[in-house]
Amino acid sequence: MSIQDRNTVFYNIYPLSDTTTSLDELRLQCLEFLSPHLDIIWNAECFTLTPVPHPSHPHLKGQVWFDSSLEDEWYVVWLLRKLTAQFPGIVSKVWDDDGEFMLIEASDAVPPWLIPEISDNRVFLYQGKVAIVPQPTTPAHMGLFPMTGVTLDQALRCIPHINLEEESARIDKLVCERLSDFPQRSLHKSRVHLPVTLVHALSQNPGLISSIISMYLYADRQEIASVVKHKRLQWVDTCDTNITLTRCQYAQLYSQRISSTPSWPSKPAGHVDHLARQLGLKVTLGAELALSVADGETGTDAEFIRYRKKLEGMGYFRGDMEGSATYKEQLRKAELFYKSSQEHDTSGNVWMSNNRALSHLVDSSAAVDLDQYRGADVSESDPDGWMDVMPVDIQRWFLRGREHDKSTSTGSTTKNKGPSNHPDKVDEISTRNMDVINSRLQSFVEQVSSHEGAEVPGDLNLNPDDFFSALQGLKEQVDRAREKEDESGSEDTSSIESDLRAESEEEMREYMRELEGQLGKTTMTESFEKGKDGELDIDFNLVSNILNSFSADSGLDGPASSVLASLGVRLPRNEDNF
Repeated sequence: MSIQDRNTVFYNIYPLSDTTTSLDELRLQCLEFLSPHLDIIWNAECFTLTPVPHPSHPHLKGQVWFDSSLEDEWYVVWLLRKLTAQFPGIVSKVWDDDGEFMLIEASDAVPPWLIPEISDNRVFLYQGKVAIVPQPTTPAHMGLFPMTGVTLDQALRCIPHINLEEESARIDKLVCERLSDFPQRSLHKSRVHLPVTLVHALSQNPGLISSIISMYLYADRQEIASVVKHKRLQWVDTCDTNITLTRCQYAQLYSQRISSTPSWPSKPAGHVDHLARQLGLKVTLGAELALSVADGETGTDAEFIRYRKKLEGMGYFRGDMEGSATYKEQLRKAELFYKSSQEHDTSGNVWMSNNRALSHLVDSSAAVDLDQYRGADVSESDPDGWMDVMPVDIQRWFLRGREHDKSTSTGSTTKNKGPSNHPDKVDEISTRNMDVINSRLQSFVEQVSSHEGAEVPGDLNLNPDDFFSALQGLKEQVDRAREKEDESGSEDTSSIESDLRAESEEEMREYMRELEGQLGKTTMTESFEKGKDGELDIDFNLVSNILNSFSADSGLDGPASSVLASLGVRLPRNEDNF
C-alpha cells in the first residue's frame, strides 16, 4: 500500500456473465441510477467510476479519499448496495487501507474460520447484501467452494451459488445497522461572512466548499501568509451568507484557531458575529489558496499538500526542521516524484478541476448583479452542541453495546442488583467481586499466547456490571479513608507543607546553580535573563519564552498555544504578526 492510499476507500464492480453491454454503457447506467444520491457535499473526493478493460475480468473501478470522514466511506458502501440490488448481474468488492473494513464492523458475527489470511476475495456485495464466499461444509461443496485461498475468478464463479441467508446474513445485518441513517447525511448549515464574489461562486456550485476547506486545512502558515499578501478576492466587499458542509468539515474548521488580519472585518470575542467572521476568514483563505493553484502558483497544489503531509506523518523528513537545507532537499525530491506521477495520471485531477471552476466563477462575477447577495436573508447557524460528547452519551453507547452483547452471548445472564448502601456491605461486595476479577485476570495472564493472540481460558467471563460495581465500591472505600486522614491530620498539614515547600525551593536553587555552572563555558547562559541578585529569574524567562513561541505561531496552533490551552489560558492574538 502506498502512502497515497491512506484514508481511501476502493471499489470494483464486476459483471458476472458475458454481456453485450460494454463497460462504458454499464458505467453510464450505474451513474444514471445513482445520480440522485451523488449530488451531495463530499468531505474530500466524490464517487466516480472508470472502465478497466481487463482481459480476464473487465470491470469498473473507483476510489474516494474520505480523509477524516468515515461517513463518506460508509456512504460509498450504501451506494454500492443500492447498485447491486438494482442490477442483479453485477457484484461489487469494496475495501480500504485497513482491508475488509466491513468484516471489522461486523466482527461479532464473523465466523472463526474467516481469518485475515484467507479473507482475500471472499467478501463482496451481491444483490444488495453482503456475500461471503464460504468454506465447503458438505462433500457436495468440495468442488464448488475453495477451502483456503480464493482467486478472483473462483470467487466470481462461486457468488451466484452462495446462500445469502446463511453465514452471510449475520454479517449483513450488522452492516445494515451501520448504514441505517443513510441516505440522510450529517450536514451542518452555518452562517459565515465572505467576500461577495465568493458568495456568488458557492451559490453556483456549493460542492466547491469541500476543496476550499481542504486547501485551508492542509496549508501551513507560510502559504497562508503568502495568499494574504496577494489576494484575488475583494475583502472589503463582504456580506453574510449560509453555507452547508458536513459535520466533519465544520468540526475541523471550527477547531482551527487563527488570528484576524487588519484587512479582514473581524469582531471581538463574545460578539454575536464573532464566529461568523472567524469561519468566514478561514473559508476565504482556503478560497485564496485554491485560486492561487488555479493561477499556476507552485507549492499550494492541494494534492501535493496532502501528499506532503502524509510524507511527514511517515517520517520521510527524518525529523529535520522545516526550512533547513536537508528538509528542502527531501522536499525537492518529493516534488520531482509527485510531478512525474502526475504526468502519467490520465484519470484527471478533481482538485485542479474544482480550483479552475472556482476561478472561473469568481472571474465571471464581474458580469453578475452582486446586490442580490448583499441584501439576501440569512438564517442563523444550526446548533453545534453535537460536538460536545457528554458523560451521559458515553454511558448510553456503553449500555447499547452491553445490550448487544447480552443478546448474542451465551454466557452468564445474572444481572447486578447494585451494591447496598450500607458501608460494610459495600466493602464486602467490592472485596468479593474484586477477588473474583483478580483471579480471572490472573488466569488469563498465565495462558499461552502466540502471534495469533492469547488463548482465553474457558471460565473467563468478566461481567462488566460486577467490574464497575467493584470499582465503585473501592472508590467509596478510598474516599472514606481520605476523609479520616483529613480529619486526623488537618492540624499538622500546614507545618508539613511549609517544610516541604522550603526544601523544594532550596533543592531547585541548588539544581539551577549546578546547571548554570555546567553551562558556564557555553553561550547558552547569555540568552537567559537574571535577577538583581545575579541568579536566574526562572519565572521571567519562562513567560518570555512562552510569549515568543506563542507569537511565532502566527495565529495557528503550536506548542505554546497547546500548552496554554491545556492550562485554561487564552492569550489575545498579536494582530501585527499575522
